[in-house]
Amino acid sequence: MRRASPLALAALLALAVSPIAALPAAAAPAPRFAALPEDSAKAKDKLTADGRYIVELKGDGDVDKAKGRAAKLGVKADHTFRNVMKGYSAHLDATQLAQVRSDPDVASVVPDEVISMTGQTKPTGIRRVNVPENAIANVNGIDGTAATGERVDADVAIVDTGIDKTHPDLNVAGGISCSTDNPNAWGDPNGHGTHVAGTVGALDNGYGVVGVAPGVRLWAVRILDPAGDGLISWYVCGLDWIRAQRDPVDPTRPLIEAVNMSVAKPGKDDNNCGNTIDDAMHKAICRLVASGVTVVAAAGNNHFNAANLKPASYNEVITVSALADTDGVRGGLGGASCYSWGGYDQDDTFADFSNYGGDVDMIAPGKCIWSTLPGNRYGYISGTSMAAPHVTGAAALYKASRPLATPAEVKAALRASGTLDWKTSTDPDSVHEPLLDVSHLVALGDYALDTTPGVGGTLSGIAGGSYAVPLLVTRAEDFAGDVTLSLDPGAPFTPTLETPLLSGHDAVSSTLDFTIPASTPSGTYQITVHASDGTRDRTSIYPITVDADAPGSSAPTIHLRGPALSGTGTPGSATWPAAPDAGSGVARYEVRWRVDGTLGTTTKVASGSTLAANRTLSAGHTYALRVRAVDAAGNTGPWTESAPFKPGIVQDTSPALVRHGAWSRGTNTSASGGTTLFSRSAGASIETTFTGRSFAVVSTLGPSRGQARLYIDGVLVTTLRTHATTRSFRRIVFARTWASAAPHRVKVVVLGQPAKHPRFDLDALVIVP
Repeated sequence: MRRASPLALAALLALAVSPIAALPAAAAPAPRFAALPEDSAKAKDKLTADGRYIVELKGDGDVDKAKGRAAKLGVKADHTFRNVMKGYSAHLDATQLAQVRSDPDVASVVPDEVISMTGQTKPTGIRRVNVPENAIANVNGIDGTAATGERVDADVAIVDTGIDKTHPDLNVAGGISCSTDNPNAWGDPNGHGTHVAGTVGALDNGYGVVGVAPGVRLWAVRILDPAGDGLISWYVCGLDWIRAQRDPVDPTRPLIEAVNMSVAKPGKDDNNCGNTIDDAMHKAICRLVASGVTVVAAAGNNHFNAANLKPASYNEVITVSALADTDGVRGGLGGASCYSWGGYDQDDTFADFSNYGGDVDMIAPGKCIWSTLPGNRYGYISGTSMAAPHVTGAAALYKASRPLATPAEVKAALRASGTLDWKTSTDPDSVHEPLLDVSHLVALGDYALDTTPGVGGTLSGIAGGSYAVPLLVTRAEDFAGDVTLSLDPGAPFTPTLETPLLSGHDAVSSTLDFTIPASTPSGTYQITVHASDGTRDRTSIYPITVDADAPGSSAPTIHLRGPALSGTGTPGSATWPAAPDAGSGVARYEVRWRVDGTLGTTTKVASGSTLAANRTLSAGHTYALRVRAVDAAGNTGPWTESAPFKPGIVQDTSPALVRHGAWSRGTNTSASGGTTLFSRSAGASIETTFTGRSFAVVSTLGPSRGQARLYIDGVLVTTLRTHATTRSFRRIVFARTWASAAPHRVKVVVLGQPAKHPRFDLDALVIVP
């Protein structure tokens, strides 16, 4: 946990080490993110694992003796493992491979593999997970003035491309390189690791950005080459080095509290720590976690189930998916201003590139994350690689006052403090992971105050409305002291507290009651809540947006619609334009049908985007629809009403229908009125005139039915096609509604086509005067 002495550090850095790889990040927005230079020819050559193997010994086998036996076979080990496993890695030809496998002390020899990276302001991700509200992150708040002594007292290893050791915004404690011949070359030639490090722990120093755990000691574990690729053996080498580091104050504990792994490769969890399938990577992680080190892994950027990727699929790690957050606050109102991975994501939605599934434990911001880059620079990168370090920083906050907490306890605490305050409907799977929220993480013996707990955020209220909102005090497991709550009134409100004194460990909630005066204009307001235990004060602000503007309304229009008549009724639909609203936006509509002058009950339309109400309209009855809009704050607009709508059915027997050419009458009880007029003769026609504002043509569909042309007021408007594989009756094959009633002439002309089924049936017309 605490930094080792320089002498001890030098000794640690002298250990033998080896290389590995990370998850590809999305392209950053061009105006803000410059390309990183390659530092060597190594970046130009694609890394391969050809001929490389990882040799694991049985139990506590003697690594030096095993290497000695291998040396006699001409094998030169390039990395030695003594902590997360006993063994080494090396190039082996076919003969050497067979001989090493025959060594009685060797448990397994598995091919090495390539692994790759996943891809002072307060960055949006830092604000979205509520770092400014976390008391551990800075005892004086995130204010850009933190002294060295106020840095988060924890150690985090960044298993990645390295860290820029000279960046002034990072507290880099040291590191190791497993991807180069020089173990001290743990600087960052790529930029990925430095970006991750800034999100974990950039200093609160008034400069650049701030991390989740400001000033935490960062250890660079470089397992990737400049191109962001590496080998499993390099990965195991890095974990082996981490496992070897012990707390200089208490050597029984590991030095490193948390490890960030933004790397991935195809693979699955055998649910046996890799022992069933000889997964060296899984074995190493299990042994590292068993030693007390919390491991956080990126879910990956393939937009598939994270169960197909490792280490994301391992049960022992905390797997993190990516949230698209564009404004750093809850509510999903930030729009889609961030472009990466080939598109835009809406605010507070599941990132379109992120992996998902039951192996994912948490979600955190991962799209267009602003953080540190080598050379005292900053830039945007997107990916689950950028989401994972938010959670790693949170693990460091938790462990800072709980150094003995196990990885399982850390995972449980972070998940319990998270919320579902994001658009979970965009999650590709049905199990929604909690969004990281560090405002509820408190140090031992401490407490925190939250005026907006759980799902929710800024209240959208209406003038004249009364509200009761919950307040939450989060207590550390060992803090049961009294907490006194008080208020700053905050005009124009006169708020009160239901329970101003919270006594005992289980006393964690109160209620804030207030009324918004009827004369309050639209605008943004706040109520400030204070908490004190006698020595420590906490403050939280409850934001309120007052929407005093009722939405507008436009009169609906009633139409005829398909698919078929029902008895003496015809399907109808009332539609209306979207209501304008200058405030919180329309949340829903309320409608009331009027039938023959009598108003029915009010029905709520479920969504503000639903602009229609359907019902059956019986012939000879008069209908009208009233509609009004209700906005998200609860303001109700005025009722508007459609013009009266009285459908009538003109049966095929009506003398108003004038026939020309050969027509016959067919009888069928399924037809409207029991009969239809039909013709197979090309040019045969039926016409009528009426004064009205809506009409529909009713026909019969079937295998022997054909086509006819429809003319309205002498203009051809469509071809009526009645051929179908099965026969059906009373089908509405055309409908039209005008803005007002007017004289019209309608004519149907039989085409007599196609030759095999020329017949056209006219069952009825529906006319609305």
